[in-house]
Amino acid sequence: MDRYQFEDAISAYLDNELNLSDRQAFEAYMDANPDAKALVNDIRATMKSIKGMPKVKASSAFMPNLYKRIEFEKNRPSKKIVERPSKTLFGFTPLYAGVMTVLIASFITVGVNLWPETNPTGQQIPAFTGNVTPTPANPVAAPNSTPSPTLVANETVADTADTTIIKKKKFQLNDKVQFVKDQR
Repeated sequence: MDRYQFEDAISAYLDNELNLSDRQAFEAYMDANPDAKALVNDIRATMKSIKGMPKVKASSAFMPNLYKRIEFEKNRPSKKIVERPSKTLFGFTPLYAGVMTVLIASFITVGVNLWPETNPTGQQIPAFTGNVTPTPANPVAAPNSTPSPTLVANETVADTADTTIIKKKKFQLNDKVQFVKDQR
């Protein structure tokens, strides 16, 4: 038996509820440990002094009043909670407000630096809208010039990998196959 088992069995020992083998193990532990024996004697003396006290009589309304008081104390807001003025800026603590300010300033700075500059001279930057190869300004005026190069896509007649063109062959199977719905 160890100390925890001994302490759990003290009340059962004093009430004489232990079986013989447990009682013998309890007494053997008590004999081996003088502190354990003193603990049992102290508990026994406390139980005797409590039994010797006069009984206190309470009114018949004591228990209902006690239950009401318990409910009241349970539901009453705590006095320890004190409303302090909030030290926040727009819902942020000072630390997070500072971090948020730095992030917003950084975002604005990066946005301004990445914004395209307007062209003050009014010149417009040409945009790519057409053919990559240059075409002559007036093809009729230069008959001896070399013809303008054409794209490879204009040279091809048909794309052999194009699956959108479906060429269906019509088979004449009237004499060779008899379908279920065809009645002859």
